[in-house]
Amino acid sequence: MKRGPSPTPTAIRRLKGNPGKRAFNASEPVVPVVGLDSDEPPPLIAGDASAAAEWRRLAPLLRRARVLTEADVNALTAYCQQWSIYQHALTQAPPERRVVRSPHDYPVVNPYLTVANKALMFCDRIGEQLGLSPGGRARVAASPEAEDAFKAFDTPHAPRLPRARKDAENGTETTH
Repeated sequence: MKRGPSPTPTAIRRLKGNPGKRAFNASEPVVPVVGLDSDEPPPLIAGDASAAAEWRRLAPLLRRARVLTEADVNALTAYCQQWSIYQHALTQAPPERRVVRSPHDYPVVNPYLTVANKALMFCDRIGEQLGLSPGGRARVAASPEAEDAFKAFDTPHAPRLPRARKDAENGTETTH
């Protein structure tokens, strides 16, 4: 396992002006942003109502922000699964049952709270990678919009007005 902070993506280094003056990674992969069809949950979580609802809430938001790429679909799927586990565990441990009796009749924390806490911890980790927290948004770079090679032809140019020019010999202005 590598030590130290994870490398800053090239897009962010370009935006910052490359303060370290190190060479950019020319071979860094560019992953395409997902399309409108990504707003529906994948089959893996479609049967889980809670996970599917969270997908339908987050996928359009991340797609419009150009953060959800084809490489991030699995991370969002894992996030939605963990969110579903968290919600289910909390329903099994309502406030009046946060402390339960063990088989030996002494009080213990409801095991569902441990499950909920771990699921929420995973949601926090994955959510930061997807930019779902304020600190995570500061570290995530949105994919650039695709360049249109013919964009310059979409809007007509203003008509060119003739320029006035002073004649050097007699000081009068003429148009060309």
